[in-house]
Amino acid sequence: MCVFDLLHSRPGLEAAQVAREVGASVRGTECLLEACVSLGLLRSKEGRCQRPVFENTDLSARFLLTDAPRSLRGHIARCDDTAWPLFSRLDGAVREGAGQRQKALGETSGDTLQDAFHNGQEDKLGFMNAMHSVAKVTGRAVATAFDLSRFKTACDLGGCTGAMAYEFTRAHPGFSVTVFDLPAVIELSERFHPLHTDNRVSFVAGDFFEDELPKADLYVLARILHDLPEEKVHILLSKISAACTPGCGLLLSEIFLAAARGGPARGLLQALSLGEGRQRSAAEYALLLESHGFVAARGVHTGDLLDAMLCLKA
Repeated sequence: MCVFDLLHSRPGLEAAQVAREVGASVRGTECLLEACVSLGLLRSKEGRCQRPVFENTDLSARFLLTDAPRSLRGHIARCDDTAWPLFSRLDGAVREGAGQRQKALGETSGDTLQDAFHNGQEDKLGFMNAMHSVAKVTGRAVATAFDLSRFKTACDLGGCTGAMAYEFTRAHPGFSVTVFDLPAVIELSERFHPLHTDNRVSFVAGDFFEDELPKADLYVLARILHDLPEEKVHILLSKISAACTPGCGLLLSEIFLAAARGGPARGLLQALSLGEGRQRSAAEYALLLESHGFVAARGVHTGDLLDAMLCLKA
């Protein structure tokens, strides 16, 4: 309903004024605004005639405005379309121990990306916007989690719009990154490029399960493995391992569960959607990577939404 955009352009509106602008009831809008105040997304103060007026907080200004540099609006819209219907079938997921995508969304492949790209352009762009917004928020923390000065070239596998790649080139002078993703993704990625495109970021179309991987000193896998079934996890890691020479790096970025699987909540809630993949701890990821010839795995909790692990090909 773009309430936050409205209050950004016109701070200090009363509930009745907001309702009129967004085409909603006064009572419903008042309840919404008060709830947002309780969540720390809005603040209120007394206006004229002792009626409260509302304005954005720093939190909503950073993450909920449409054109904010770190806006999560695309991700939230995608969750509204996909995660909400899945969790409305939570009882079925728990009873059956299986994902509910077909029953909740009418999707049959079990592959989030494949389903999105079998649909029309609007759904493709919605999926990409969701990936783009999360990458913009988490990219810097992932890019600066380790000293990467030993590497000169990187390949971001499934890098979508390049938002993560641009964070890597900003953080590491002299670094160049190839974004490798499906042809349909690369074709639409131009819509998300920054106005001043960094020529150290390039885009190559391909399928990382089927095609030869671009050569690089460092391969980046951000938010990929948790969504894949076990068989595809090993296929992909085998391909990366085969493409690496000794000393090449693999930087993995996921939510790392605590050793006793007691948190973080965002990872366990993501697991509860019971997709084809699984959530793992840092130790589990390290063992997985070691089984494909990568050593010296070191995990870092970034304090952001995603954690990071760096390992080297033996």
